[in-house]
Amino acid sequence: MRRQSALLGTVLLSSLVLAISCAPSSGTPDPPPKTAAPADDPTRARIFATLPQSKLELAPAETVLKGKHRGKEMADGSECEGCHADVAAAFRGSAHAFASFNNPVYRAAVDRFRADVDHAKSKFCGGCHDISLLVDGGMDKAIEPSDTRAHAGIGCRTCHGIEEARIDGNGSYTLTAEPFPLPTKGDPRSIAAHKARAASPALRTTALCASCHRAFLNEGTGNAHHLIGQDDMTPWQQSVFAGSRVHALDEEVPEQDCRGCHMPRIRADRGDPAAKDGKIASHAFLGGHTWLAAIRKDPDVLAKTRAFLEGSVSIDIAAVIGADGHRTLPADGAPMAAGERVVLAVALRNERVGHRFPGGTMDAADAWVEVEVRDANGALVAEAGLEHEATGDDPTAHRLRALQVGDDGKPRLERQTEQFRAPVFNHTIPPRGAQVVEYGLETPVGVAFPLRVIARLRHRTRSLPVFHAACEASKSERGKAFRAAGFDLDGCTPEPVTKVAETEVWIGPGSAGRKPEKPGKPTWRRLYDHGLGMIGALQERRDEAGPSLVAALAEAEATGEARPKAVVMAALALLASRQGRVDEAMGWLDKLAPLAPDHPAIPYLRGEALSQVWRFEKAAPPLAEAAERAPGDDAAWVMLAVARGSAADARGALWAARRGLVVQPRDHDLLRVQALSLAALSAPEAEVSAAWEAWQKVRPADVIPRVKAKCSRDVPGCALERSPVHVHPLRMRR
Repeated sequence: MRRQSALLGTVLLSSLVLAISCAPSSGTPDPPPKTAAPADDPTRARIFATLPQSKLELAPAETVLKGKHRGKEMADGSECEGCHADVAAAFRGSAHAFASFNNPVYRAAVDRFRADVDHAKSKFCGGCHDISLLVDGGMDKAIEPSDTRAHAGIGCRTCHGIEEARIDGNGSYTLTAEPFPLPTKGDPRSIAAHKARAASPALRTTALCASCHRAFLNEGTGNAHHLIGQDDMTPWQQSVFAGSRVHALDEEVPEQDCRGCHMPRIRADRGDPAAKDGKIASHAFLGGHTWLAAIRKDPDVLAKTRAFLEGSVSIDIAAVIGADGHRTLPADGAPMAAGERVVLAVALRNERVGHRFPGGTMDAADAWVEVEVRDANGALVAEAGLEHEATGDDPTAHRLRALQVGDDGKPRLERQTEQFRAPVFNHTIPPRGAQVVEYGLETPVGVAFPLRVIARLRHRTRSLPVFHAACEASKSERGKAFRAAGFDLDGCTPEPVTKVAETEVWIGPGSAGRKPEKPGKPTWRRLYDHGLGMIGALQERRDEAGPSLVAALAEAEATGEARPKAVVMAALALLASRQGRVDEAMGWLDKLAPLAPDHPAIPYLRGEALSQVWRFEKAAPPLAEAAERAPGDDAAWVMLAVARGSAADARGALWAARRGLVVQPRDHDLLRVQALSLAALSAPEAEVSAAWEAWQKVRPADVIPRVKAKCSRDVPGCALERSPVHVHPLRMRR
């Protein structure tokens, strides 16, 4: 959403230079860092460049070491376990405990990287996976299976030894070697000293999580140019979960940070002294790691992880489009005839995941949609995606993943990160976002109506190419040696598959009296989700969101509640804005304002609508209001910086860009606006040069469009998948 406007604005900024030279957490998410923020008054902002960190000692890791660390001590958590039994019990089954070479999936990827690239560049991995090796210089050398540091994971002394965390990523934290004073029972002073050392304020910040759950690739990691890596932080920053309510007017959604979802309070049954009111923050760090639980043969953690995933994303069969273009909204009871070709529209909605679903390494993720069409007797008529579990490459399966390709435009599917050249598409779903995928059905002659259509979303931790790579590595002599030296973890353990969501409808003659087995979402939400997903379609199809949203508004009005009406009106305003119909967008925003007074989405959507038609001077004030109400949302600062720069307000643009760079230090739009603004303000040449150099390092590479085109031309299905909303054919089974 933001990139479309930002790229438009950066073109105009060239003219500027010529013209003027899970469960809510116990508290709200921590605010963005304030130390680097510019003055609140743009007119008083100092003229200098805000630059990302560079030339660190452990590069490409962004980790800073303070004091003399010893890797074997870092790896040893036995002193902690002696007292903190409940924390230790939860941690033992976590992905953090198996983040190092002791994990056969990670080991397969990092061993290949170290063999194909070099040891020194693997410090990029070490800053977040192998801290016990990194602090001793172990990542620069051969790593033996018997080395206890290689089995350490992300232990107690790592997170609790961090005194400062930065949101840049690639392990951007400062790790101190200051000893942990052991407490003495009954001695308040020693207990206080222990807490002061072990409970750093950094532990209560999202920056701590961002330091490793945000990553970037560049020449230092063996890549030809800068690319964004895994990044769960940015989607969260831009979401309602982080307190940013500017991009959409949503239902009431509680704010929650990383800890709120992944470290909920759990009972402490072992007498852990860290417990408060009998509970501790869970150190199980539940997420999507069902495979790891299976590898560890831990049915309890597997069950909890599956429960964590189930229902996090919803699925709905939202519409049926007949051969004549007639739409049935929602799909239930859609008319159709034998021999007719119809299109089934499936809508997915990220309900409660605070980052994209699936998150993490999205190129290796494996979530997919299955669709079944059965006749009145239950016989399978057609399907899509049912072969994907076994093959991992079903062309009819819609997969929620991101695709990275190499120079040749061919997919890189086994985490060959140094070969990544271009992200071709990303079908993961942002927080509270919606996605639509369509399926073409050639209705057989003689089929027994009505038809029952079932759609489900399924998930496994990693794609089958990653699974096979891990399995082969696990069977090698090195893999066997690691299993013998540490935990016996078999990378050939079959991956569990979790059903995240399922829905059904009946269509065709005789369907009127048939009802789904389970009740679904309210009708207005079903229609709204479909319309919201269609707003993300290419411009040629975006108008198809209109009928769904208009119908959703009628259903919302029937509820008698103000909020559903306001939610749909905001989406109608967004649709009009994206189509350049600014007056219509403003009209919808005027109508919804009394329903949701003072909602920050209203000024933001006004500013976006005006920016779409290049009325940047008028767009800047409402965008400024919105950005101030979402200070941790980099996308809001991008929109404001571009609007001000395009309106020839170089000083205001510089100020907004610097505010955004506080929370997104390597954003290419913000760095470009900063450089243009500094040049326009006749800043010292050194500052201007440094700003341009910073932008050059992260700007999208010129080769990316050509590489994407190769994928479309040479890789089956690539061109289809590059369209945000596309049609998969249903395979006939009779």
